[in-house]
Amino acid sequence: MSITSIPRALDDRLTGRVVRPRDPDYPQAAAAWNVAWTHRPAAVVVATDGDDVVAAVRHAGEAGLGVAVQSTGHGVTVPADENSILVTLQHMDHVRVDPGTRTATVGGGVRWAPVLAEAQRHGLAPLVGSAPHVGAVGYSLGGGFGWLARRYGLAVDSIRSLRVVLADGSVVTASAQENPELFWGMCGSGGSSLGVVAEMTVELFPVREVYAGSLLYPAEAATEVFERFREMDAGEDFTGAFNITALPPLEMVPEPIRGRAFAMLRGCHVDAAAGQRLVDEWRAWRAPALDMFGVLPFARAGEISQDPVDPLPTATNGRWLARLGDGVGGAMRDAVLGGEGPSPVLFAETRQAGGAAARPNPAVSFEARDGQYALEMVSLLVARGADLVVEDIYRRTWDRLADDLAPLPGYLNFAEGQDRVASAALAFTPATRERLATLKRSVDPGGVFRHGI
Repeated sequence: MSITSIPRALDDRLTGRVVRPRDPDYPQAAAAWNVAWTHRPAAVVVATDGDDVVAAVRHAGEAGLGVAVQSTGHGVTVPADENSILVTLQHMDHVRVDPGTRTATVGGGVRWAPVLAEAQRHGLAPLVGSAPHVGAVGYSLGGGFGWLARRYGLAVDSIRSLRVVLADGSVVTASAQENPELFWGMCGSGGSSLGVVAEMTVELFPVREVYAGSLLYPAEAATEVFERFREMDAGEDFTGAFNITALPPLEMVPEPIRGRAFAMLRGCHVDAAAGQRLVDEWRAWRAPALDMFGVLPFARAGEISQDPVDPLPTATNGRWLARLGDGVGGAMRDAVLGGEGPSPVLFAETRQAGGAAARPNPAVSFEARDGQYALEMVSLLVARGADLVVEDIYRRTWDRLADDLAPLPGYLNFAEGQDRVASAALAFTPATRERLATLKRSVDPGGVFRHGI
């Protein structure tokens, strides 16, 4: 089918609108947050409600087209092509918080920031990740490993129900009690190959204030900082990380740290007093070059990692580690600071897991819980050929750390594109993969949703 052949009749079925390749706003409508990826669908359906999603999915099925789903533009798996419709949900961004039941019900295209803000008005918090500008639904369905994980678990475990548009255009509620097999499959697989989440309800937790931030040490001290981090046992109330970052010489980076490299202790403690005692021990061990730890309203959780908000061309990769072996710190340092010239790898961070994040939950398909740490690497693809350089660095790093990987090392939220597909093969046992495949054949026998894992 030609990419210009989407009939005008579809427009009449929508409250939202259809954007076609010849429309001037097509590039913007089809854009992902990560500008390293490009969608080129036959059309973009900008949905405003669940009925729009139903109309788009039904049309795609009737026309033999695939459906790609974009909640906020983060986490692209297989980009939409001319044989697909891209359904974008960014206008489905409503938020309803019920302090009595400690739940939030959110639209399929909502970002975490407004959910966090509304929940904090009641002294509650969702299990948000490092970047509140990331979409709540995709983050949660892929696992969701944030700064509260060791105390309260993964975001996928906080999901209470989903409102899902299936491949035949029917709309169902999925929960542990209602359509439990669909709920199980959606919660852990990312969901986009099974249906479109129009609405999600999640549990909230009593967190108002934390002790959080970063201690920045000169990169030359990376080995010593890493060894101290390895020895640290702060309990489940603290989710900590060791990070090596080479900050680019860009205006978006504050002048005092622009163009410099650091080794960091980063983390979040749900008990502010205990958190300060923990970090004071680090300060007494060695004074940091820059101290960014302190008492922080959890409403400002995005300040812990300070992830960039504006769209960028990036490549992310990550794995679960069973342990922090002797070579982990060196592999991280070499990925970021090795080589003759500047590395395209912006940072490498290994974060403590375990605790509540490791507790099994048979109601969801997410099962990569044996890792005691998660190692993530993020790169900026701004130079010509940087993607090939990054691919080589990532491959060599994982080869080097093969003995440290967890039994199920894959984590969907730390990968995009074919790397995300490859991560899926490492994130589930063979029995779970077969169960997911059986579910896929049941709910989408025609393969309408062909842009997920």
